[in-house]
Amino acid sequence: MSRQRIFYLDVLRAIACLMVILMHSPMPGVATGHIVNSAISFVTAAGLVLFFMISGSLLLPVTIGSRDFMRRRMGKVLWPTLFWTLFYVSVNLLTGSTTLAELPKVLLSIPFATQGHGILWFMYTLIGLYIVSLIISPWLLKASRREVEGLLILWGITMCFPLLRLVVDVNESATGIYYYVSGFAGYFLLGYYLRRYEIRPSRWIVVGLFALPLCVAAAVKLLGWAIDFYSLFWYLSVFVAMMAVAWFAWMQRSVGPYQEGLRWHRWVVNFSNCSFGIYLIHIFVMRHLLWNCGFIQIGGGNCQIVLTFVLTTAISYIIVYLISLHPVGKYIVGFSR
Repeated sequence: MSRQRIFYLDVLRAIACLMVILMHSPMPGVATGHIVNSAISFVTAAGLVLFFMISGSLLLPVTIGSRDFMRRRMGKVLWPTLFWTLFYVSVNLLTGSTTLAELPKVLLSIPFATQGHGILWFMYTLIGLYIVSLIISPWLLKASRREVEGLLILWGITMCFPLLRLVVDVNESATGIYYYVSGFAGYFLLGYYLRRYEIRPSRWIVVGLFALPLCVAAAVKLLGWAIDFYSLFWYLSVFVAMMAVAWFAWMQRSVGPYQEGLRWHRWVVNFSNCSFGIYLIHIFVMRHLLWNCGFIQIGGGNCQIVLTFVLTTAISYIIVYLISLHPVGKYIVGFSR
């Protein structure tokens, strides 16, 4: 393990998982203020895209055959996606949010659209990126650094669309010139690029990549500018991309190699291994278990967020860890010990 683990990616994966849980922790109807909720949403938005970057850094370029890739890599995503889709569909049936009359359409829609719960969109996107990785890998094996940078620059232009729309007309449809270099595939490629070429910007650049998006977001909120906040500061925006690069670069330059003898290293690796399953189960733990407990709201909205975050993280980790002890765990949480 000590020779094979890329420990800074384990740290990044753990951080990304915690960010996603924190993002979902504010409870509707519990007063916390728009600034608090917006701040949590924006600061944690880089969490999900970090998952894509980590996957791209580890996966690209694909050097095994398509059949082996589909069996070995895709299976780790497909089976948990199917399991948790059926799990959340069952929960919806029990809670009445889905009726038996709607069930046939729901089941038939599984190969085409997220069913059961909205958080599974990540899984569908990841499966799509796995498919795309088979297409771009032959090019990556031959492409120079400058060629990869050229494609990333084109993708970066699409990340500026929320800003460009303020001053010019932008065609984001399938007929647009940049359509085929847009989307989450850029994060996949960005993760590969940052690991492959080990970009290590100075501390001041990293601080700037964090500070500029936060300052712009704060200005928009405090000055009350009439801007769609969740368009300008969401996953496919240059500001979230800047923060994701800052996190990646910071961990690259500050996290040392994995060491067997350090207990906290083992904890991080264990949590990182469980993060996939934690992502899949945390919404159920949070919204169907914890939010139904009266004590969660004692102390006001900010206290509710902290309690929900801490308890969701702990309970989800314990459940996923226990599932991973069984060989069938790889089909449920993507990992078994």
